[in-house]
Amino acid sequence: MKFTGCHLAGLYPRSDQLITLMRKHGRGTAGREELLSAVCEESRKIVETQRKAGMTIIVEGQLMWHDHFRPFTESIHGMEPGPLTRWFDNNMFYKKPVIIDELVWNRPVLLDYIILDAVRNTRWKLVLPEPYTFAALSDDRYYGRVEELVIAIADILSKELSILEERTSIEMVQLSAPMIVQRRLDRDSAEIVRQGIKQIKKTFSGRLMIHTFFGDFSHALPWILDLGADLLGIDLTSTGIENLAQHDIDRPLYAGILDSRNSYVESVEEVVRTAEALLEKVEPPEIHIGTSADMDFLPKTVADRKVTILGAAYKALRGE
Repeated sequence: MKFTGCHLAGLYPRSDQLITLMRKHGRGTAGREELLSAVCEESRKIVETQRKAGMTIIVEGQLMWHDHFRPFTESIHGMEPGPLTRWFDNNMFYKKPVIIDELVWNRPVLLDYIILDAVRNTRWKLVLPEPYTFAALSDDRYYGRVEELVIAIADILSKELSILEERTSIEMVQLSAPMIVQRRLDRDSAEIVRQGIKQIKKTFSGRLMIHTFFGDFSHALPWILDLGADLLGIDLTSTGIENLAQHDIDRPLYAGILDSRNSYVESVEEVVRTAEALLEKVEPPEIHIGTSADMDFLPKTVADRKVTILGAAYKALRGE
C-alpha cells in the first residue's frame, strides 16, 4: 500500500475564546495558571479531533507558539524578538529573530511551550523551524557568516530534541523549510542546509520530515533527495505535479493537498484525485497526505472540518 500516513503540517489555530484569554494575559488581566489551564484543555481537544478523524500521527497544536521562532527568541541567550515582519506573502506576521551575541543554550526551552500531557502515549510530531530557514529569516548582527549561524541554531534544536526524547516518545520531527524552495539555491547554500540537517540527525533518533511550503518543491531538486530525511514534504498548492514528474523521486513524500491558507473546504473526492495523480505521475515509494502548511491561517472551525475531510480521504485511498 503506497499511502502510509496522514497528518497535519504545523501549528493549529486557537479558538476565539483562547485568543481572547491570551490577549487578557498579555494585558495582565488574566493569570498564567488560567491561561495554561485553557491551553491544556484546548490542546487535548485538538488531539482528540485528529484521533477521531484517523490521523496516523498527531500534532499537539503548539498553541503557546506565537510564531515559529518565539520560544527561542524569548529564551535563548544571544537572540531576541525583533520587529513584526510579514510571514511570506500572507496576512500573518512573526517577530524577526535578532542575533545580538553568541547563541548559548543553558536550559530546556520547549518544555514550557509544549503540552506533553496532551500527546502522551500517542504517536506525535513536533514542528520546528529548519535551521537554514531560521537563519535566513533572522537579522544576524553577530555571526556574519550564515553557515556559522545555521550550525549554532541546529545545535540548539538538537539539544532541545535530546531533552524531549528523554521525557516523551516523539514519532517524528518536522523541520519547516520554506526558504529552501523560494528560489533555486546555489551549491554553497544547499551545502549549508545539509550541514544543519546533519547536525540534528546526530542526536535525534526518530523520523525526520523536511517540509517545504510557499514555494515550488522542484526548486530544491535533485539535491534535497540526499539530505537524509525520512519524509519530504511538498506544498501542492504551490507546486505543480507536472513539475515533479520530470524528476526521479525515490524518497517517501508528504503531499500537502488541503490548502491551509484557504477557508474553502475540499471534498474527499478532490483530495483523493490529487493524491492518486501524484502517485501515478511521480511514483514515489510511499505517500503521506496532509495540509499544505500551518493551519493557524484558518478559523478553528474550518481547520476542524479539513481534518475530518483529510481522514476520510486517507481511508478512501486505502480502500477502507
